[in-house]
Amino acid sequence: MQKEILLNIKGMNCAACSASVEGALSKVDGVVYAGVNLAANSAVVVAEDKVSEQTLVEAVEKIGFGATIAKDGQMITQDEHRFKKWELLLALICGVIVMYIGMGAHWNWPLPAFVSPDTNPLNYALIQLIITIPVIYAGRSFFTNGMKALLKKHPTMDTLVMLGTGSALIYSIVMTCFIPTDMHAVHSLYFESAAVVVALVLLGKYLEENSKNRAKSAISSLASLVPQDAVVLRGGKEERIKAADVKEGDIVLTGAGQRIPVDGIVESGQASVDESTLTGESLPVFKETGIKVSGGTLVTDGVLHIRATGVGKNTAISQVVKLVVQAQQKKAKISRLADKISAVFVPTVTLIAVIAAVIWAIVGKDANFVVNIFVSVLVVACPCALGLATPIAVMVGTGRGAQLGILYRGGDVVETAGRVTTVLFDKTGTITKGKLHVLSVVAEQEETEDEVTELAAIAEYGATHPIGKAILDYAKYMDIEPRRPDSVKNVAGRGVIASTRKGEITIGTKEFMELEGIATEESRTPGTTRVYVAFNKVLRGVIALADEIKKDAEQTVRTLKEAGINSVMITGDNEEAAKLIAQQAGIERFIAGVMPEGKANEVLNFKKNGATVAFVGDGINDAPALATADVGISVFGGTDVAADSSGIILMRDDTQSIAQSILLSKRIMRTIKQNLFWAFIYNVIGIPIAAGVWYAFGGPTLTPMFAGLAMAFSSVCVVLNSLRLSGYRAKKKSTY
Repeated sequence: MQKEILLNIKGMNCAACSASVEGALSKVDGVVYAGVNLAANSAVVVAEDKVSEQTLVEAVEKIGFGATIAKDGQMITQDEHRFKKWELLLALICGVIVMYIGMGAHWNWPLPAFVSPDTNPLNYALIQLIITIPVIYAGRSFFTNGMKALLKKHPTMDTLVMLGTGSALIYSIVMTCFIPTDMHAVHSLYFESAAVVVALVLLGKYLEENSKNRAKSAISSLASLVPQDAVVLRGGKEERIKAADVKEGDIVLTGAGQRIPVDGIVESGQASVDESTLTGESLPVFKETGIKVSGGTLVTDGVLHIRATGVGKNTAISQVVKLVVQAQQKKAKISRLADKISAVFVPTVTLIAVIAAVIWAIVGKDANFVVNIFVSVLVVACPCALGLATPIAVMVGTGRGAQLGILYRGGDVVETAGRVTTVLFDKTGTITKGKLHVLSVVAEQEETEDEVTELAAIAEYGATHPIGKAILDYAKYMDIEPRRPDSVKNVAGRGVIASTRKGEITIGTKEFMELEGIATEESRTPGTTRVYVAFNKVLRGVIALADEIKKDAEQTVRTLKEAGINSVMITGDNEEAAKLIAQQAGIERFIAGVMPEGKANEVLNFKKNGATVAFVGDGINDAPALATADVGISVFGGTDVAADSSGIILMRDDTQSIAQSILLSKRIMRTIKQNLFWAFIYNVIGIPIAAGVWYAFGGPTLTPMFAGLAMAFSSVCVVLNSLRLSGYRAKKKSTY
């Protein structure tokens, strides 16, 4: 047996960190899979039952990071606050002062005489050292974590910062010691480089942390929606208790302006409920006795007495949070290249820095130039951007999806959905409402349409069959009140014979009419379910019924077509009925007469022909096809089996969500590719410039300060690019 263990990881701040943690967890005996998410500072481990949680925690701590067991939705939803604002401000202020003093001599900026390198070189050096110390204190975590990681042979970004700025600082201190005996040593100080680099990296990490917290906002806002308290009726009295203490079967009271604390069924009362937190639909939904309500939704007016059916972890909103959290744990395949590079990134960069410094020393460059090259290479390299490129985009994108009522089961699902080329729609409950309605009533003889409808409604009086209910609904719509027949004889699968004091009503299929000796005519409404109505063995009319297409189905198909995605409908209906619905939905290709067990085979056929297939369904009989497809999409109101077989679950009752789930996936994947391109190109260009490759051909070199600035903002750019997904909007409807 295997189990899944979730961990919160502390101390990670770059891709090398996450690669080290992932490697340490993978090496634990009995671990089948380990995945680490840098954006969420979390890890998911699939291991054999014999593996203890404490063993995993110790494996992480052994390489210098912290770990705790994550419970429920705690993972991801909690904000990070590792960097204090006052320390950042201290570092920036002191960094600016040191930079002014250090660069003032080179640029002839006005300096007081007591810090002039010409008149008081020792003061000039010592004051820079003194002002640099608070900066080093503010960025002490870079040095402590970097040294710890180096000693444990798992170097990280902190190690690069420590080596680069530490080298500049130590070199400057050594040169300061030479100033009393050698005035020229004053020109070999790098205090401003060390201070400004630490300050800028600290600023970058602070901005990155804030951006990551903002990226979590969609998820954390969901987690905080369910009220902490609830009012229940016990012994005829109202009692306020903690929402966690509500038990199934309790009657919970909610009124206007309050959020519902539990899932349940309305016992009494009427109210409008804003369900946008779950479905993304902004219009309130009317609720009355017998209707389901969900925890976390908002009562906008009215009062409801709700019988609790789901409490605590079993509420719909809790399940949504759980699914969104799980989505962060499953990595997209596209992140594997970045993971492989990250695992060797820091040692490789360190080696490049050493080689570059040695080469420039050999060709005769002075110590200042060599130190500049060494520090710049170490500081400009940024494994953070590589590590954040995929998970931060998945986090923001899936969080935005949850706000729109689209739930993804993992980053791997997002990646596959982003490659979908063909969408196979099950007809009933997906394109159509799964509910028959009267399409037309054709009267024969001298009857009117209303009279034919009344005859049919009398025969179907009290019926629960879909055809009977559709006829009764139509009669009610036409303000026809049928009377109860004297007696009714049901012939299963064929029709009904009802007796009244005026005569006998026969209603049913064409074959049933022929068995009863009633002459019929060919239907003038092909592609529909036809019901023939006769009175006293004479045909009086024909009622045509059809499954009603969802109002936005045609728009959904058009949206997919505009995105270059093919739409195909699969149904068990006959050719004529399938053709009618396909035409109404704007679907050019359909496959009719497919039995439930044949849907999965149709999916396989499309996959064999090279298509990346998404199957959309809602019923138990759709589960095999949903599981067989590259991506299964379970629509709103579908069965639990269908949802369990799906990679995407839709919480809104509209077909546009189907198209948006795929289009959002494509947008997320485009953002990931942009992030990876930036992360790779940044390092590919930045490291050679810092190493002096361009300088060798007459181009520029890079100072440690500019290297630090570039490094500080590289990962911030990746996060900010990903945050654009939080403003994703569903595509507006076409005007044609």
